[in-house]
Amino acid sequence: MKLAVDSCKQYKCNLVEISRMITIIFSLLGVGLLWGATNPFIRRGSIGIDTVDTGSRWHNIWAELRMIGSRLNYWIPFILNQLGSVLYVWTLQHTNITLAVPIANSLSFAFTAVTGYCLGERLPGKSVLIGTLMVCFGTTLMLYDKVRSEGKS
Repeated sequence: MKLAVDSCKQYKCNLVEISRMITIIFSLLGVGLLWGATNPFIRRGSIGIDTVDTGSRWHNIWAELRMIGSRLNYWIPFILNQLGSVLYVWTLQHTNITLAVPIANSLSFAFTAVTGYCLGERLPGKSVLIGTLMVCFGTTLMLYDKVRSEGKS
């Protein structure tokens, strides 16, 4: 704890800045969770939509809307996903977009992979996982550079 206090004195930060940073971190974590954890459920809830075939384009659209409209296992995750988008827009008002976008997207991908795996889906391939780790590492470097440059000014 003493190290954190000394670190704050060194970078001249105060409790308001710290609480703002914590709020942003949890907001981005929430966005990633709401987007990522709902994706596999939305995918499951929309199973069969591509098999609707009435012979008419307009009848197909109507049949697809009725099919999706009647599935709570689609709508509940969809609404949660949209709440993640609302939280994302709020978060963008309080943080740097160049940091928020890669953080939210990489967390979303990670939560999608974990949730899908828990639901019995395969994990993404090794190259996709390595790419995700590289994005996370790059984002960490961007955060470090931003904190470091703000501390000097």
